[in-house]
Amino acid sequence: MMRRHVDLLVIGGGVNGAAVARDAAGRGMKVMLAERDDYASATSSGSSNLIHGGLRYLETFEFGLVRESLRERENLLHAAPYLVRPLRFLVPLSADQRRPGWQMWLGLKLYDFLSGSSSLPRSGRLSRAETATIPRLRGDALRAVLHYHDCQTDDARLVMALLLDARERGADIANRREVIALKGIQQGFGVTLRENGRRRDVTARFVVNAAGPWADRLDAMAKGRSQRCLRLVRGSHIVLKMPRPATADAFTLQMPDGRIVFVMPWLGARYLVIGTTDLPHDGDAADACCTTEERDYLLAAYNRYFTHARGKAAPRDIVWSWSAVRPLVDDGSGDPSKVSRSADITSRRQGKGGLVSVWGGKLTTHRALAEEVIAALGGMGASIGNPWTHGATLPGGGASLEDLAREVVRGPSSVPVSARRRWADSYGDRIGLLYARIGRNPREARLVAWGIPEAELHYARDSEDARTAEDFLLRRSKLHLSLDRAGRAKIARWFAL
Repeated sequence: MMRRHVDLLVIGGGVNGAAVARDAAGRGMKVMLAERDDYASATSSGSSNLIHGGLRYLETFEFGLVRESLRERENLLHAAPYLVRPLRFLVPLSADQRRPGWQMWLGLKLYDFLSGSSSLPRSGRLSRAETATIPRLRGDALRAVLHYHDCQTDDARLVMALLLDARERGADIANRREVIALKGIQQGFGVTLRENGRRRDVTARFVVNAAGPWADRLDAMAKGRSQRCLRLVRGSHIVLKMPRPATADAFTLQMPDGRIVFVMPWLGARYLVIGTTDLPHDGDAADACCTTEERDYLLAAYNRYFTHARGKAAPRDIVWSWSAVRPLVDDGSGDPSKVSRSADITSRRQGKGGLVSVWGGKLTTHRALAEEVIAALGGMGASIGNPWTHGATLPGGGASLEDLAREVVRGPSSVPVSARRRWADSYGDRIGLLYARIGRNPREARLVAWGIPEAELHYARDSEDARTAEDFLLRRSKLHLSLDRAGRAKIARWFAL
């Protein structure tokens, strides 16, 4: 049997791999993407869900990274307005903080300057009257509250939008497709895949290694050794139910050890997310979890600045937590927080093709990174055409928020309004695809579990490759927090049919 041949094989279905596949497919390349597990099942679904410039990177003088990130933040605001939403951050200042108030104020002004002609509001300072209205903020030693804007997103859904765009531009995208062998040949690479329990052989002129925490293993598979040493850094988050009254603002908190901790409203301000940590991670990245020490650190950060329902938040108030591993290029420093988040790209020729490996990177800068990767492929002889992704909308991003609000109202009465609102936030203008399913088959409006019509499960399975309840509840949506054990079991039974 003849092997199938592709111009480009992308290994890894996280944000970097998805962005590269999208960019390459849009330039006319014959692209295949292989993801061993589910899309965004590792680092790209374990972020702080922020599209931001990285205010703290100013301390390490990474002005180029911050400027690029702020430029990409603006691009994403227009590419996917339903997924990337402005969020105001408040910065409480007190006398005992390591960074004095004037330093924070100057940092925010530099942040404004680097953002250029951003559509987001500029930074500033709250008045005393405004400060007095902040729910539950402790007044102990509080001197002032500054404010600035960044953006919040759903990281796994952002990855899904990139993958859908790549597929619609002709890329062969699949999860549960594992690369088990990668061998250099004259045409580029001979690749053995395991897919649906069967082995499959393909040839690829070029390979992009976007395997995240496992990039060094893939690099070594191709060459017998890795060109870079990765430093795995674990970031953990905890989730509390939002106390009343709720707040729509996020907070940037300074800890005595100099770390920054975010406290952010989440999922319609029904929850608070507190994170993140920065700790060395030993072992497999897939085994990352929030340790007791991390949990206590994040609770202490929250309690240092806020009162809670019983005076202080305690472990019993945590409703969920998550951890993920950031694959950073090891610079030999002793402080994980100071390791650069800039991506590093290496390339090596192989016969008529070559290998490009991606090391590190940020959620926010995935589009720009993909352009760099494609340029590296061009440097090895690939026909790459012209860049096109800047200013291009993502699937679902073609409608304004006002238009989406009207779509929610116009939706079928057989679907609860709460579900229609959630669909608008998750699928953007593709909400019409779910409405169309119900129009063709009204029985798909049936609720499989609380707030989840069957049409959504069919769409997740047929269009977004969800294969398990975990795929749907953790990554295609965040509905695991909304369901009790019985509801989660109903979704699991549906996917098992």
